Amino acid sequence: MFNSITESYEQLWKSIIRPPREEYSKLDLGPKRFNMDRKTYIRTDFSIVSCRGCRIQASHFEPADEERGCEILPCVIYLHGNSSSRIEGIVLAPLMLPMQATVVCFDWAGCGKSEGQYITLGWNERHDLDIMIRYLRANRRVGCIGLWGRSMGAVSALFSACNNLDICSMVLDSPFTSMEKLAYELARKNSSAPGFFLKLVYNKIRDTIEEKAGFDLSQLNPINLVKNCLQPAFFITGKNDDFVLPHHTQDLYQEYAGDKDIIYVDGDHNSPRPKACLGQAAKFFYSTLLIDRIPKRIRSIRKKKFMPKEIESEEAMLRWAIDQSLKEFDQIRGSV
Repeated sequence: MFNSITESYEQLWKSIIRPPREEYSKLDLGPKRFNMDRKTYIRTDFSIVSCRGCRIQASHFEPADEERGCEILPCVIYLHGNSSSRIEGIVLAPLMLPMQATVVCFDWAGCGKSEGQYITLGWNERHDLDIMIRYLRANRRVGCIGLWGRSMGAVSALFSACNNLDICSMVLDSPFTSMEKLAYELARKNSSAPGFFLKLVYNKIRDTIEEKAGFDLSQLNPINLVKNCLQPAFFITGKNDDFVLPHHTQDLYQEYAGDKDIIYVDGDHNSPRPKACLGQAAKFFYSTLLIDRIPKRIRSIRKKKFMPKEIESEEAMLRWAIDQSLKEFDQIRGSV
């Protein structure tokens, strides 16, 4: 019985800071050079060293030099959730590349192919994000920077943005307001134990995590930061999210100090976001990263003559263009 209790407790704290590591092949990243909408793009893999001395693996998707109309281009950095990897963010490439915005995806320390034992749900990740931004500015010909974070990645974005003026705008998908509040909600959903017992378990887990990973769960309170965030933000939450309940995103949205918008989409915490949602997020970056100032002759815009005649509105045109880009990019990755 004692062994069973010990194993259950170990599973609890590991689910927070040592979730299953997503495994993937380098082939899953797609080819290093590819054509999309009659233009050539490249993928460059690189690494940086995290604040804890771990090697972080990353990929940068950008136009080939012969297609690059500007030396310095905007960049969207994708920040994946816990128990995930940079593969999650590759969907941004066909969204942003045709607009001459580059895309960076990377594995947080402790995730994917990066080194590291534990994740910290945004506490140390914010420092690694700052290191990544400085590296991109210095070495990868990057100008305006946007962040697209999901779950833990969205929390990391908020932690970083309140002190980093290099960040121009953010898409925030399903961030939590407080780790303590999230933990109690999940505990109440999965256990009939009384509140005082859940409090004891939480405090024990908190002590274990501080001992092993060096941070205090109770300091993860993004709700206390958003009043200091001034960058434009686009919030996303799944209507049926039963992991990070929609009220977390809504509460953060209401307290957020900068220009903001919010969208509620069908699906749960891990559901693929609808193309209409992806389109709205892409339009958000188009305006907030100053992409509209890049000359039109440089941007890859699908020719109207290839567009179905029934498409009339700008929104329908955007959905069609995104659909075509996603299909084309899926074929490119599948051909590797």
